[in-house]
Amino acid sequence: MKRKLVTALVLGALMVGSLSACGGSDKGTDAAKNQTATESEQKDSECTVTVYDSDGKTVLDTVKVESGKTLDIEAPTKDGYTFMGWYATPELSRAFDATAAITADTSIYAGFAQYTEDTRTFYIVGSGESDVLKESNWGAVVGDAQKLTKESNDKANVYTITLDLQAGDQFQFAIDKNWSDQRGFGYLTSVEQDGTEYFKSAGSLGDASVKKSNIEVAVAGNYTFTLTTYPAEDIYDTEDAYYTEATKENFNLNPYDTITFTYNGK
Repeated sequence: MKRKLVTALVLGALMVGSLSACGGSDKGTDAAKNQTATESEQKDSECTVTVYDSDGKTVLDTVKVESGKTLDIEAPTKDGYTFMGWYATPELSRAFDATAAITADTSIYAGFAQYTEDTRTFYIVGSGESDVLKESNWGAVVGDAQKLTKESNDKANVYTITLDLQAGDQFQFAIDKNWSDQRGFGYLTSVEQDGTEYFKSAGSLGDASVKKSNIEVAVAGNYTFTLTTYPAEDIYDTEDAYYTEATKENFNLNPYDTITFTYNGK
């Protein structure tokens, strides 16, 4: 039994030596394994960001980003267009958060807008206790008090209005009594300033998007609103069951139009 045990140990040692020789030195084998593991780990820790044009189909670039890091990418250019920012959806309905860490393969979409003069007149339409909205009565009246003033600017379409509002007032901006081309809560770039929330979404009819949700006033006071429009980029929700060519302006949307505000105090 003892002789057989010694023989087995010798054969085992010869086999180990033979395996090491086939793969080179032990050191070399470990180095190769470590390199393979490192490359695999590096590949696994990288995320691919696919960059699309605003059509949602044309690929502009692909970028590798280390998992857990933020995306650092230069703004693209297009002749005759202004780059409006990065978006997280092909419909350009939600802005891409450049401060968020990338932890999975991601698609982003470049927003571009072309300047065209906006010849429309916008009004504030809604209801409430403030004089202007009480007179508006949900758009029944669109007069001088409700009319936004368009700035003289050949590079941008900027409308403003300054008025007193009461808490609980609800409103949107539109071009007529029928609320055509309405611009509601979803067009606000922010609802707060200096830690105070001035507006909230008051909802909308049916399953309309948040862009068409009423803006409800949370803090009474004097406000200046600025509506910036890009009419060349208007789109229409033709999939809506109630859409018709005759009423198309009631289904008008825009990915780039914005509403900003300044609270002037009580």
